[in-house]
Amino acid sequence: MTTAPRKRPARERLLAAADELMFVDGVVLTPVDVILRRAGASPATLYSNFGNKDGLIAAALERRLEDWTQAWDAAIAAADSPTGRLFAIFPALRDYQRERLQERWCAFSGTAAAMGDPAPAIARMLAAEDELLHSRLLEFAAEVAGPERAADLADQVAVAYLGTLAGMLRGDQEIAIARGELVARTLVASLVGE
Repeated sequence: MTTAPRKRPARERLLAAADELMFVDGVVLTPVDVILRRAGASPATLYSNFGNKDGLIAAALERRLEDWTQAWDAAIAAADSPTGRLFAIFPALRDYQRERLQERWCAFSGTAAAMGDPAPAIARMLAAEDELLHSRLLEFAAEVAGPERAADLADQVAVAYLGTLAGMLRGDQEIAIARGELVARTLVASLVGE
């Protein structure tokens, strides 16, 4: 006799529902009752696991950041040069978009745009994503251009990446990523002659 597979824990179902709904439809526009229905969970379960909707958003962003970091780590590991590590954010974004994204927009940018004054837990996750972006780009830019030009180079690549995210929202995602990477490469070439 076989038994039916057990459902995922309620916490995981809530995070999956939040990911599927809030980062597609918007964190502000997605009502809690819709998330609860999708997850097959009760309000008490949401509140006992996350405290409130803001806690759920923060936890969903944390999970997103872990997934994104893994994708970026893989692209960095595949890079064969300092310049390759600097530009690894683009193949990482390409793979992440193909394999993991359901929406056309960055969950972090969308959340920041929707919540002008986010709750502290959400603000911490937005800051953590920003810190990851800028610290890694600065590290890799220093390898390419040296410490004296690293900050300028890292900022330029960050602008190209963030512009790519906006381009993904407004048009074809693959084309937006390719154009963003081309812009970043052009900026690097003009700054360091590569």
